[in-house]
This record gives sequence, structure tokens and C-alpha cells, in this order.
Amino acid sequence: MNQAHISNQDTYYNRERPSIVGLVRTAPNAVLDLGCGAGAVARRLLQEGKASSVVGVELFAAAAQEAARHYSAVHTGDIEEMTLPYAAHFDYVLCGDILEHLKDPYSIVKKIHGWLKDDGRLVCSLPNVRHWKVLADLAFHGAWDYQDAGVMDRTHLRFFTRRSCFNMLRGAGFEVEQWRMLIAGRRYLLLNSVTFGLFAEFLGSQIVTLARKKNGSRVESRSGGRPAARSNECGGVTHSGCRKMKRQSIIRGEYA
Repeated sequence: MNQAHISNQDTYYNRERPSIVGLVRTAPNAVLDLGCGAGAVARRLLQEGKASSVVGVELFAAAAQEAARHYSAVHTGDIEEMTLPYAAHFDYVLCGDILEHLKDPYSIVKKIHGWLKDDGRLVCSLPNVRHWKVLADLAFHGAWDYQDAGVMDRTHLRFFTRRSCFNMLRGAGFEVEQWRMLIAGRRYLLLNSVTFGLFAEFLGSQIVTLARKKNGSRVESRSGGRPAARSNECGGVTHSGCRKMKRQSIIRGEYA
């Protein structure tokens, strides 16, 4: 197991995640933070006036105990084994690099749909398996080697591209409003700029999305499957919607 996952002194547990917090509007929101670590995100949300209450879920007890100082409540354990007592309760649910660690993230995203209020929003960050380094290692070296951190973290059970991320969200009844690729390193940011963002999905290590709950939408019944997309769609979003969707490439480090 990654040692960062068992020590609440590690920065893994204490990142404020500006790329996620920045997508939460300023208001007295009720927020659910899945994989809340030691509570840095809640602290930032409360300081910036973006939440009136924050509930956390954390697998590891040491981090959950620390997080309890900032959260209204912290549920300790495996989210896939829990039944949370919330129905149409939250304005935002945050999933900061948690879904890729789950056996069935598709089912959890469907549950999130039920935990959100009407017009509530899901902020999601996922590693981008389409990153050029992953593809180059596979194509030229036949390598699919796990590492202690990053896209190929050895604790990752699921892998996503932007398109498959969008498909998962759409299948659970969400509409993607904003998305961005997190690009680490000035060299890669410059390359992304001079190529007008055409290769952003190969340069970005993280996919960050803001998705709105669609009320009355049909949720796909298949668990873990790819929802069928109409021919005029791009990863579950119409081409016109994809053009209009707010898109940014930012540099804040691999796990901003």
C-alpha cells in the first residue's frame, strides 16, 4: 500500500485542492467531501465562505480523526460499504481522486445523484490515463508499471480518459458544465499554449469536472458499463455543448 495512504502527516492528507475548491461557488453550501483526508479542503471552504457545513467520508481512521476538527461529521470506513443517511441533502459533492480507487465507481456516482439537492453539483478529479507518458510506455516499451503515486498509482483500480469520465457522469444523470486538464510543468504548459490546446488531453495528468444534477433524467442501469452515446455526441456531451463548455488548462502541480 502507498505509505501516503496510512499516514495523516503526509501531504496526501493535507492538500487544499484549489482546483476543486475553485469550482464551488461562494454561498452557505452543504458539502459532502468523499475521501476527505485530514480536513484541508473543509478548512479552505469554510475560510472562503463557500460552505456552512461540510460532511466528510474517510477510509483511514487517523486522518478521519484529524478531519473531525473541521467537518460537521466524518464517516469513517469504505464508502462502497456504507449507507449514508442523506437524500437530496447536499449542494455539492466533492470527489478528489477517490473514484479511481473504488471497485465500482459507477454505482457511487449514481448514489451521489441521490445525495444532491435538485440542481446540486458534483466536482470530480480523476487521473488522466491518456497522458502521453502512460501511452508512450505502453506503445514503445510494452510497459504498464504501477508506481507509488501519480496516474499509475498502484492503488488505482479504475482508469479514465476525459471521454470515459464524461460517459460515467452522464450515465448517472449528470450534465458536465465545466472541465479542465491539470497540466504540471511550465514546459508542458507552454507546449499546450502554442498548440492551442489541441494536445491538452495528452499533456494533462488530471481531469477536473463540474457536473450538474439533471432532475428527472434517466440513470443508466448498467454498472461499470459505458452508456450508449448518440452519434452527435462527444463523450456524452453534444458537440455544440462541448464547444460552449468552459474549458481551462491550468498549472498547479499534479494533484492541485
